[in-house]
Amino acid sequence: MKTLYLYLRDFSCEETEEEVLYTGTVGWYIQGEEGEESIEGESHIVDLQSHLEEYREGTRFNATVLFLDDSYTLFVRESVPGRSVPQIRRALPFAVENYLSDDLENTHIAHGSISRGSDVDCIAINSELLANILQALKLSDVYPTVCTTFGMQIPRPEEEHDVHIVMDNNSAWIRTTEQLAVVNRDTLADAVNLISGNREPVPTIKIWNFGDGDTDFYDESMYEPELFDNRGMSFVSFALEQYSANDCVNLLQGKHSSKENATVNVRRWVMTGVFGLVCLYAYIAIQAAEGVWAMFKVNAVQDEMKAQFVEIYEEQPRGSNIAQQMRTRLGVAGDATREFDVLIERLAEVVSSPAHSPLIKSIRYSAVLQELSVEYRISDLEAMEDFIDSLKSNNKFTVTPGNAQIETETSVLASLKVSLK
Repeated sequence: MKTLYLYLRDFSCEETEEEVLYTGTVGWYIQGEEGEESIEGESHIVDLQSHLEEYREGTRFNATVLFLDDSYTLFVRESVPGRSVPQIRRALPFAVENYLSDDLENTHIAHGSISRGSDVDCIAINSELLANILQALKLSDVYPTVCTTFGMQIPRPEEEHDVHIVMDNNSAWIRTTEQLAVVNRDTLADAVNLISGNREPVPTIKIWNFGDGDTDFYDESMYEPELFDNRGMSFVSFALEQYSANDCVNLLQGKHSSKENATVNVRRWVMTGVFGLVCLYAYIAIQAAEGVWAMFKVNAVQDEMKAQFVEIYEEQPRGSNIAQQMRTRLGVAGDATREFDVLIERLAEVVSSPAHSPLIKSIRYSAVLQELSVEYRISDLEAMEDFIDSLKSNNKFTVTPGNAQIETETSVLASLKVSLK
């Protein structure tokens, strides 16, 4: 499956009496499966669809990651006291409000992982601007599954460096362990000198240079530099090379939550289950009809059901009753009640939030107990606790955590049960 990476800059939106005009430059990079050649290019935002069309192979990309220029956003790293993760999440906007130049109600604030006693990475952006960006991409049939900033792809400095800088002829991104900002290239020297503070020993600075200008903006007596010449590399290819979903803030939260999140299998299972039932009835109805047209429709429905089955389960269905096989995979009997619909919708709602992004491994439904049994994989124990708290936040449901097994440093295999109170 192919993944599309985008870097958007110089975006603007102008609404006239007759139409809405979008402008902006999009660098794009299509990463294929192992062994496939990657493809890279740059387009005006209104021409993006035509430039990507020949690489779609008739379908949308498996995932689309959008990197926004940091000039549209504000990075804030803030510590918020709270007795629980949901409490901290609710308080975050008011803590970030102190840094905003616009009203809070006009601002969309997205956050990274939250844990008690730790600082939280937040990205603020004008809500209308983000909506316009997503709408402009929608017109090109592009639906981001992740939207973050270019600056967040710059690695956070660790022990060997104090400051990381990415620069071109006009702008410079500066990242320290606590701060992330983009400044005008002409003011870079002053910004770097403020960070140094005449410390002993002198701090180290790592620079990725994409520009044609000089890189001697710093006082050599104040910094020990490490310079990389990136003039033959695009910003989007640099960003995807550094990209890690766990280390950046996804702006697609709340009302801007992604509707096409490729990692969320629950929504797809729900829709496929419904689709399977509809197709089953359609199949029966069509079989009762006569004529060539009816048989053509039977084949079309069967082919579509088979394609969805293979996409989800990565194997061929056995036999012709594909709808029944889909229901069996979910453990749903033919007389499934409304309780199943309510439970699966609640699970899909929480799983689809970019704040959690667990990978659902299996779902079983007990009609007798009116209970969903879910096995899932998530990044760590704190993320698991946050996920469970979110499910519990609706007092109509009872959530019972099951076993949890730490597989690796970034993987926990866990289970839970969800039922109606």
